[in-house]
Amino acid sequence: MEKVAFVLVGAGRAGMVHGRNLVHYIPEGELKAVVDVDAAKAQEAAGELGIRWYTSFDEALEKESFDAVCIASLTFTHRDIVEKAAGAKKHIFCEKPLAQNLEEALAMKRAVEAAGVKFQIGFMRRYDPEIRRAWEMVQEGLIGDLVLVKSTGRGPGLPPAWIWDRARSGGMLAEVSSHDIDAVLWFVQKKPERVFMEAKNFKSPEARTQFPDFYDHYLLTIAFLDGPFGVVDGGCPVGYAYDARMEILGTKGMIRVGETEGRGPVLYTPEKKAIRDTQAGWALRFKDGYLEELKAFIRAVLADTAPTPSLEDGLRVVRVVEAGHESLALGQPVAIKEW
Repeated sequence: MEKVAFVLVGAGRAGMVHGRNLVHYIPEGELKAVVDVDAAKAQEAAGELGIRWYTSFDEALEKESFDAVCIASLTFTHRDIVEKAAGAKKHIFCEKPLAQNLEEALAMKRAVEAAGVKFQIGFMRRYDPEIRRAWEMVQEGLIGDLVLVKSTGRGPGLPPAWIWDRARSGGMLAEVSSHDIDAVLWFVQKKPERVFMEAKNFKSPEARTQFPDFYDHYLLTIAFLDGPFGVVDGGCPVGYAYDARMEILGTKGMIRVGETEGRGPVLYTPEKKAIRDTQAGWALRFKDGYLEELKAFIRAVLADTAPTPSLEDGLRVVRVVEAGHESLALGQPVAIKEW
């Protein structure tokens, strides 16, 4: 096999990032078709990318010859598509979060293991050059033993209405901060002992009207067994920027990675003001990460090696999210029992 042929499921923002990368920037990948339940959206995406389109994955499985599926559809569709892809012996790249809940995540794991196909979860921050270099610095011992790993993830706008329903999305902690949770787990590489979550709705009365348990800002603390503290600080909408930063404190130093400032020019005015655009969104901030994660998945398929991050990494984030929501409901820390 010289190339990996894909079907893309989901023609939304994340799906089109992957679709454009496959068509324009990854010669080892080939995109055959796109699937979206919205026919107009599927047709528009297919027209841009020069591929065929379908409104059901079943039809794509029947009519297309391909090696792997790239899943970028809504979270509550992941299980069905993963189980069908695994049953058809297709390798799977799946956007985060893995699933709405632990039951679905475990079912997906069983399907993938039974089929023996490769699976990679889309935690692209592991492939962001800046964050990966910070991780390498920790592995090199440059800041000694870890004391605290904090990941901040804030979006400028309120997420789509379907995310407000925790039963469909896993909530803001899953949809917005799965990347942050995975980043903390990846840096620490130890078992979490317990988590504690606090959350409030500061800016989204319209969401709370429909879903009383909706929160838009939150803190999740993670105590690791024989290890450091972890903190996830998340929220939407904040308005000022797309804000994705990490702070890693060690016994011999500290690393900061990420910035809210954009990469454009700085305007200096006679009023002694310096004006610069902030990061507008995730697609530009993590452009390199999205490209490199898909390249890594393709390399794993071609070389017959294990992709990373794995389905197990996605499952662990779901475990932390569920424990976080249990903690929020109880108002106290919750132990992580399985890992």
